[in-house]
Amino acid sequence: MDTTNKINLEIFIPILVFYSISEKLPSILNLGYFSLGGVMVVFGSGVILYPITKMMGIRPQSFLPSMMFNNSINLGFPLALFAFGEDALVMFISLSLVQIIGQFTVAPVMYGGETKVSKILKNPVIIATIFGLFFNYFDMHFPQVINISLKMMSQVSIPLVLFALGVRLVHVELKYWRLGLLGAILCPISGIIMALLAIYIFDYTQTQQALIILFGALPPAVLNTIMAQQYKKDSVLVASVVAIGNIFSLISIPIVLYFVL
Repeated sequence: MDTTNKINLEIFIPILVFYSISEKLPSILNLGYFSLGGVMVVFGSGVILYPITKMMGIRPQSFLPSMMFNNSINLGFPLALFAFGEDALVMFISLSLVQIIGQFTVAPVMYGGETKVSKILKNPVIIATIFGLFFNYFDMHFPQVINISLKMMSQVSIPLVLFALGVRLVHVELKYWRLGLLGAILCPISGIIMALLAIYIFDYTQTQQALIILFGALPPAVLNTIMAQQYKKDSVLVASVVAIGNIFSLISIPIVLYFVL
């Protein structure tokens, strides 16, 4: 799946992001307003779980990124689309962008690396976001024949991320299953707590409330495993947390959807 994942991350998902922001999002003000809740969920989860990791003697640099940066693409996109519809997916992307940007800026620093602005600006999803915001703000549109092609290519991304998630779950490492189970429980709980706080602070619609709770309940992103390997930060531990967290989501996500739908 390496080649397939690369094509999806560099072509189809950026097209989905661009098309959704430029053609589907009513206003970029909605994007920024709703994204504030995503910032609270992502970074608030790390803040409230930091004392727990210190008390339990767990290295925060290894454990917290998996709790903060969730599986919003591989799992969140399909759930938002199939549970709430295409319009809701557009709103969910505004939450996912917080996770994506944080994954390539804050996460490398937490793992002991460094963040380079040039590398961030070369990321296809970031480039697609910038162009999408530009087109949305100035009310620019491609000709209809091109827009139809973009829409068709954007619809390729969702099935591919589902395949990628399934393949990843086949190759799980369960050496640190106890910490993995702990992370599988703490990740959605901390995310939902921060989502409820965001709902209390901001005046979100009912759909937005459901989406941000779903966003908070998502398991750790698979990309955390790759970064832990790259920066040599307890990669086996992180792999266990990510794997068990995604398996546990088979139980937690249906429960969350039962209450928010």
